[in-house]
Amino acid sequence: MLSHRLDSDPRIDVDFTLSIHNRTGKYFIGRELIEGVSDFIGDIYYGPLALSARPGRWLGSLLGRIQYLQTRGHVRQSSWRLPQRRSHRPVLHLDPFTVGSTALRREDIVLCHDVGPITHPELFEPHVCKAYEAIYNQIATVRPNVVFVSHASQRAYGARYNTGPSMTGRVIYPAIHIGNRAAPVAPRDFHGKPFLLTVGSIGDRKNQISCIAAFERSGLSDRGFHYVMCGSREPGFEAAARAAEQTPGVVMFHYLTDAELSWLYQHACGFILASRLEGFGLPVAEAIGHGLVPAITKASALEEVAGDAALLIDADDIDDIAAAMCRLAAMGPAEREDRKKVLLRSIDRFSPDRFIEQWRILLREVLGREPERLISSGAARETQCPL
Repeated sequence: MLSHRLDSDPRIDVDFTLSIHNRTGKYFIGRELIEGVSDFIGDIYYGPLALSARPGRWLGSLLGRIQYLQTRGHVRQSSWRLPQRRSHRPVLHLDPFTVGSTALRREDIVLCHDVGPITHPELFEPHVCKAYEAIYNQIATVRPNVVFVSHASQRAYGARYNTGPSMTGRVIYPAIHIGNRAAPVAPRDFHGKPFLLTVGSIGDRKNQISCIAAFERSGLSDRGFHYVMCGSREPGFEAAARAAEQTPGVVMFHYLTDAELSWLYQHACGFILASRLEGFGLPVAEAIGHGLVPAITKASALEEVAGDAALLIDADDIDDIAAAMCRLAAMGPAEREDRKKVLLRSIDRFSPDRFIEQWRILLREVLGREPERLISSGAARETQCPL
C-alpha cells in the first residue's frame, strides 16, 4: 500500500550520501534520477548536511565518515550516536545504507540495488553484512516504499523476508545511455591486439580470478588474444591483481577515461562477466549497446538484462567460462549479427525516458500529486502496482 505525504509540501527529500564514496552504477542511477525529477525534490542530503551540490574531497570525506559512524552506531544501538534527522517531507534513500540517518517511515522510499550482504555474506566485509542485515530488518518491519533495480533483487528480498508479491515493492529498471561518451581514444600502452573485455568492480564479487584462470586455460593468449579488465577496487582486488600480473595476455586497468572505455567497448571481440552477484549489471547493457555479445552468469540479474541471445555460463566452472571465451573469439559474423539484433531489442526496456516516467508515476502516488496528462495509460497501468 502506498503511503501519503506528511504535510502539504508535495516534494521529497533525497539522501545522496552514497555519491561521496561511490562512483559506480549506484551513483549514476541516483544522479540521473535527481536530474530527471528535480521538480519533485526538496533537500538533498550528503551525510547530515543538506547541500546544493556534491561536497568536495575534504568535506565529502568528513561527511562520509560521519554517515558511517552514524549507521554503525544505530546498528549497534551504541550510546554514542548522532540523533536521526526528522524531515517534514518523505525521504528517498538512494541506497539502504543511509536508512539509519533518519527515522524511517512508511512514507519514505528506499532504492534497493541488491541484497547481497544478506544472501552472499562471503563476498562482503563482516561489518558491512552486519550493517545491512540490521537495515533490511528495519525495512521489513517498517515497510516503506521499496524500489528494486531488477526482478532478481526483488525475488531475493521476497525470499529472504518471506513477503508476498504485493508486499515486495516494485521494479524500475535503471536507464542506460549508448553513444553519449566522448570520442573514443585507445588506452595508453595498449597495443590493440584482439581482446575480450570485462568492465566492473574488481574483486571476489565479480569473480575476475576465475575469469583469469579461464583465459589461461583457453589458450587464447597463444593465439594472440588479450583479456582486458577495468574497474574500481572491491574486497578481493589484491588477489585478482596478482593473478593478472602472473598471467600472459591479461591487462588490468584501474582507471580509464570515458573516451578510453568507449574505445574498449567498440573494439572488443566479446564481453565477459561471470559475476557471483549483481543487482542489475549496467556494464552488460552498455556492452550490448556497443554491439558486443556478452557471456554472463546464468540465472542472474545479468541474464534478466541481456535476454536470450547472450552466452550463459556457470560462474563456478572455469572450463565453462573458458569455452565461452573461445566461442566469443571464434564467433562468425552471421551468428554475431543475429545475436546482436536480439540483444539490442532486449535493452530497449532501459531507455532514459522510461526510467524517468516510471519514477514520476511512483513519486506522484507517494506524494499525492495529480497524474500527468502526458503519461500513457499503458505505462501507468504497468507501474501502478501495490507496494
